[in-house]
Amino acid sequence: MYLTTVFLWFILYSILGWIYETAYCSIKTLKWDNRGMLIGPYCPIYGFGAVLDVLICGQLPGSRAVFFTCMIGSAVLEYTTSYVTERLFHAVWWDYSDVPLNIKGRICLPCSIGFGAAGLLVLYGIHPYMVRITSPIPLYWQELLALLFMAVFAADCALTADSLIALNVKLDAAMKAIDTQIAEKYEAFIDTAKQNLSDGLSPIKEMISMEEFRERRMKEESKKTLSTMSWAQMRALRSSVSYRHKYKELGVRLKHALSLHKRK
Repeated sequence: MYLTTVFLWFILYSILGWIYETAYCSIKTLKWDNRGMLIGPYCPIYGFGAVLDVLICGQLPGSRAVFFTCMIGSAVLEYTTSYVTERLFHAVWWDYSDVPLNIKGRICLPCSIGFGAAGLLVLYGIHPYMVRITSPIPLYWQELLALLFMAVFAADCALTADSLIALNVKLDAAMKAIDTQIAEKYEAFIDTAKQNLSDGLSPIKEMISMEEFRERRMKEESKKTLSTMSWAQMRALRSSVSYRHKYKELGVRLKHALSLHKRK
């Protein structure tokens, strides 16, 4: 077994994973849903999982050991990937919060069981055909294909990471602008409330106007941020399920505005 062959398996399984994810999510939502955080038609987490399944579980004694190894291994891989990508980019690409027996929305028991079964399918059902595809290819051509796929994959990763970082910079700037103007509006509200204690309705009216002001500023900053985003940044935003923490509300608004923009 050569490293180039393993890398080709990784790419092919990543493509199969993208096909599965895109088909499943598109059918579920009844609209086209191009899954995966990268631009190309591949989901690397499936490629990593399948290759590890072949390399590690192929040495195990039976299907039960394969099932439980894949179930636990997929949970570790999903949780780690979710945690790292969220820490780096503040975005979430899958969320199991509505699924029973989940841990922080990153993993859940039903999906881990499903991936355990998928490990059996890959090892005993799909991989023999994968070997038939790659075995006839001479090593020289495998090396050329691996280099080509590696160059495309590396460029895709670099472009996507750059887009996500630039997008976070825009989101941070937008949130700072909103927070600053809301703070100024709040100070004005306090001053007005102090000056109008004799009129009980005036502070309430000011509070309502401040909420309306915040809503208006969120919409304006969403439109402004969207107008400055590149295609790659829009693709990165569209690929995520949601944002968490300080970008959560603005991220939801941007994704909604982006969906309207796409339909137009």
